[in-house]
Amino acid sequence: KTGAELSCTLEEMKTFFGILAYMGVLKFPRVRMYWSNGTRIPAIADSMSVNRFFRIRSALHITDQNEPRDPSSVDKFWKVRPLLDRIRKRCLELHVLEQNSIDEQMAPFSGRVPAKQVIKSKPNPVGVKIFLRCSSDGLAHDFEIYQGKGTGVDREYSYLGLGGCVVMRLVETLPHHLNLKLFFDNYFTSVLLLRELKMLGILATGTIRSNRLLGCQLKGEKEMKNCERGATDMKVTMDGDVVLIRWKDNNLVTVASTQVGLGVMKLVKRWSAAKKESIQVECPQAIVEYNRHMGGVDKLDFVMSLYPILTKTKKWPVRLISHMLSFALANSWLEYVRDAAAEGLPRKSTKDMLEFQTDVALSLVHCNKTVGKKRGRPSSESNRNAARLQHNAEPLPTNSVRLDGKEHWPQHVATHFSRRCRRAGCTSKSRVRCRKCCVFLCLSATNDCFFEFHSK
Repeated sequence: KTGAELSCTLEEMKTFFGILAYMGVLKFPRVRMYWSNGTRIPAIADSMSVNRFFRIRSALHITDQNEPRDPSSVDKFWKVRPLLDRIRKRCLELHVLEQNSIDEQMAPFSGRVPAKQVIKSKPNPVGVKIFLRCSSDGLAHDFEIYQGKGTGVDREYSYLGLGGCVVMRLVETLPHHLNLKLFFDNYFTSVLLLRELKMLGILATGTIRSNRLLGCQLKGEKEMKNCERGATDMKVTMDGDVVLIRWKDNNLVTVASTQVGLGVMKLVKRWSAAKKESIQVECPQAIVEYNRHMGGVDKLDFVMSLYPILTKTKKWPVRLISHMLSFALANSWLEYVRDAAAEGLPRKSTKDMLEFQTDVALSLVHCNKTVGKKRGRPSSESNRNAARLQHNAEPLPTNSVRLDGKEHWPQHVATHFSRRCRRAGCTSKSRVRCRKCCVFLCLSATNDCFFEFHSK
């Protein structure tokens, strides 16, 4: 666009995305503060200049803007489609649990963007709407971006409406005829949809709107409101496939299910405004199961909200790239937590999202770290800098940096600047410091901690 070649390398792009992830952790109000005096962050400022950062961000594209587009293509988000496809491909490879849920997520953006949506009930009401299928633990397995009015309705399932068509597309990648459980809200639910899913061997439960009951004669809303809290009414379709339940809580709740009906009534705790205390209320099993497993997408949203990557920009592709980077980080952490639990790792030994995102960010930032090599003996200033770094308890580098095999040069310091070797199990002092890792390590004919530290 400017006529100047950017000449960006793969390592530099990794550093750029690592900086974005680290900014999500630190959350400074202005981007330039990471480079400014007084608020400077060495991990960011030493890896890339502020001008280079903004230049890369302004030129950030996923596709070649000069290539001619297919005139028959109706994809409004083609500018970020390769990134979406790559992330979705990885999501589809994850192990699916028995309970899954489908819900909406918003990628916040108030500027000009194709198919901008407004959902007032969402924490971020304005932006791009994404339909997600998640396991009950929050791990995302499939998604699609809503392209706006007049799209998303398949001719084969047009009688199900937009919500039903979205569900049918998202379950195409879900194993069939294994009696997996699926949960969704009243935006998607209809009796016809539940029948279609049952034909695929998928059991579903969802809240349902009163105008989608296909003439089912449940007790009217006026009649139910006069009943005590916990009152229920149930009907079953003529074919016996779908059960419809209306339950009175603070408000009336109507659910449809092919999985479970009233079952064994459970006692749930509810707050009574009249008695000003918690009371026990009977609740149908279908609603208990719905409340227990419906929150997968909400869990993912919560994890993404902890340390989001929020880039202030007027370009929707940059904003959507940042959102999908937050999505990938959150989903990766949820996968890590699931794997750690499967391996029996204690919860206190499992990294939280803050530590996980920091490690990922610094690993990406340091992957492009180079060390300038000067001829001659090291100056006294370099000795003082080396000792100062070690004296301030320089943290150990992440494994991805420690074992990357790049730019790990030894630096010899004066004897009075020697420090204890940082390799686990070694108690000796050393005058040799790794220029990249900034830690002291033994390097002699009898004790080669430098090699072992960078290879195991």
